[in-house]
Amino acid sequence: MEHYFDFDAPLFRTIKGMITKPGKIIREYIHGKRKSYAHPFRFYVLILAMYIIVQQLISFDPISTFSEILGAREAPNPDTAATKGSYFYARHINIFMLIYAFTLSLFSRLFFRKSGFHYAEYLALAFFVIAEYVFINTFIMLGTLISPYFFVLNYLLVLIYPIYVLLSFHQQYNFRNILKAIATSIFAWVLYVLSGQALAILIIKLFNL
Repeated sequence: MEHYFDFDAPLFRTIKGMITKPGKIIREYIHGKRKSYAHPFRFYVLILAMYIIVQQLISFDPISTFSEILGAREAPNPDTAATKGSYFYARHINIFMLIYAFTLSLFSRLFFRKSGFHYAEYLALAFFVIAEYVFINTFIMLGTLISPYFFVLNYLLVLIYPIYVLLSFHQQYNFRNILKAIATSIFAWVLYVLSGQALAILIIKLFNL
């Protein structure tokens, strides 16, 4: 108990560091300082479990929240594969974010190929990013209890936070790197959404959900 809940333990140090100095945290982890920080994949799994518990406790439904923001009065046909896939994808989006880890690391490697970091190292960065994103998103989800418009912050966070982390990680804030970080974030997110949606439809059809 003392090991895991001490505020100087690796978990809390990682959560705090991924907000204040994410680049330093990730570089030190990649360069072998492993005991000081949470393992990126286990960090993601733990934070995801926390998110799911909170989601169940407050009965949060991303689809109804999004519809409330848009003021949608008429729901799409629930019997189509596309609609079923969209609902399945939206309700399990933080599990589907495993795909985002691979798309983010892929485009990080493509756009920053001269950085000297390999795909596996960018994959570690991606898991740190999505774990912290889910952690912050948990509080955004709680904010929807006050107003559904808090949910809009989720869409800003998912695009802006990876840019911040990539710039901090590479320690170069010139115009070229800013453009590469923006492109990485956008392309990774678009590919993740398209592939996640396609996978959700495939699951619906295969298992007749």
